[in-house]
Amino acid sequence: MNSIKTIDEALFIELDDDNANITISGVPVLLMSKSTFGSLHKGILDALGKGARPMFYTSGYDAGKNSAPVVIRQWKCKTTDEIISATIQQFTRYGWLLLKDIELSDNQREITCTVIKSVEAMTHTGKSDTPICYFMEGFLCGYMEVVFNKKDMMCEEISCHAMGDDVCRFVIKPKFWEE
Repeated sequence: MNSIKTIDEALFIELDDDNANITISGVPVLLMSKSTFGSLHKGILDALGKGARPMFYTSGYDAGKNSAPVVIRQWKCKTTDEIISATIQQFTRYGWLLLKDIELSDNQREITCTVIKSVEAMTHTGKSDTPICYFMEGFLCGYMEVVFNKKDMMCEEISCHAMGDDVCRFVIKPKFWEE
């Protein structure tokens, strides 16, 4: 695996003007400004309150599960360390976040992801009393399940830039305690 790829090598952007379609790495995408996303995110949070969390989490989870194989295939990753290296570089290019660190606990039951500049936290207006990166919780959970070959995991954001914390930190762990 190359340690650093150019944007063209990493993303494979294709435009199909005849069908109003954009694909990145073979995945159909919709381009949206961060301010538009922030407005949409805030509107949904305001309208649904805590009910927004499962919607964002589930859609994020599905996106994460689907994104991991694309990164692994494109970067030709063979080991978990190669996948983590590719993931850190690729996530920045998606524009969703700057992934600072991925740590696997000594007992290999928990994965901690430290994020700088989560799009959900950065586009949030005002200070939040609770973590608000619900899409990112789901995305990281689904993605890390694939990377670490785990099942039935859950993710919780334990610090959030939108609350005034320096970083957003996510802990991914089993939903059910295993003996």
